[in-house]
Amino acid sequence: MNQNTIGKMINAMKISTDDIVLLNYWSEGDDSELKLFENELNSKGIKYKTLNFTEEFLIELAGKGAENIDDSFFEPVKDCTMVIDVLQRPAGMPPRGLEKDKYAEFSKVLRSLFSFMSSHEKLIQITMPSQTNAALAGEDYEDYKVRMDKALNIDYEALALECQKKIDSFTSNIITIRTGEDSTLNMDVTGREWIIDAGEGAFPCGEIYIAPLEDKTNGTVFYKNLFIEDVGSFDNITITIKNGRVTDSDCDAFNELLSGQEEGARIVGELGIGMNPAVVYSGKGAALDEDALGTFHIGLGMNYLFGGINKSRFHMDFVNVGEIL
Repeated sequence: MNQNTIGKMINAMKISTDDIVLLNYWSEGDDSELKLFENELNSKGIKYKTLNFTEEFLIELAGKGAENIDDSFFEPVKDCTMVIDVLQRPAGMPPRGLEKDKYAEFSKVLRSLFSFMSSHEKLIQITMPSQTNAALAGEDYEDYKVRMDKALNIDYEALALECQKKIDSFTSNIITIRTGEDSTLNMDVTGREWIIDAGEGAFPCGEIYIAPLEDKTNGTVFYKNLFIEDVGSFDNITITIKNGRVTDSDCDAFNELLSGQEEGARIVGELGIGMNPAVVYSGKGAALDEDALGTFHIGLGMNYLFGGINKSRFHMDFVNVGEIL
């Protein structure tokens, strides 16, 4: 990633002059990009403090035990007002070399770290175009890197404007989605607020999303390609939704997925619309599909964090293309 792209991202975060940034770097071994972020923050006069979570440091923390992740551990960074996680690897991923008998303690360490980080009003996470993230996405690294670099190197001000335009284009509280030859899905969003994801939450970004009323989505939605995370891809699938709940589909794997979850997993919790013009929809569950301009995604399950009331532990997005009215 180059300095120019990082500069665009930092600008999009709308960091105020009063903010002190806690810059968490979750490293896969190469710290060169950490220096780029630090250089950019310095050049903009933004105050920050760094925690470099190398694999060696994480192993050390697990060895010492979660009881050491206490007030004294966080004392040097307690005045930070916001958090930026730079993720060369997922924060919850056990480091290479961690002994199996330390996994439970590592999980406790993570809980203590995440509890502190999530207490901040503003938490931004950046998924980097790294070898580890490409492997976890099941994609060739060079292809992944090219797509991620394009998705990140965009005009964020223009993206935010286009997101607002899209929201303003909806003149009714009933959102209608048409897919396939004759599938129609109606969502009631009365009293719910659209949220713009254009650089103040996660990177890559580029969507608007809303929590529809939990018992007011009705109809059918057709997927030419239905991708289910960790399960597979299925063709020509129709899902039926009544009073906000998925009641049926003609995909056995999808039905089996939901039957193994709590009841709240069947509730339609989110409508998201992709807005990033630099992302091309693959239809194969690629890492960036839900941000692709021209797509939408239906999220099942939890939505209380963005305006809904469903506190299910389950949340999964299903990306599609269609007409949204």
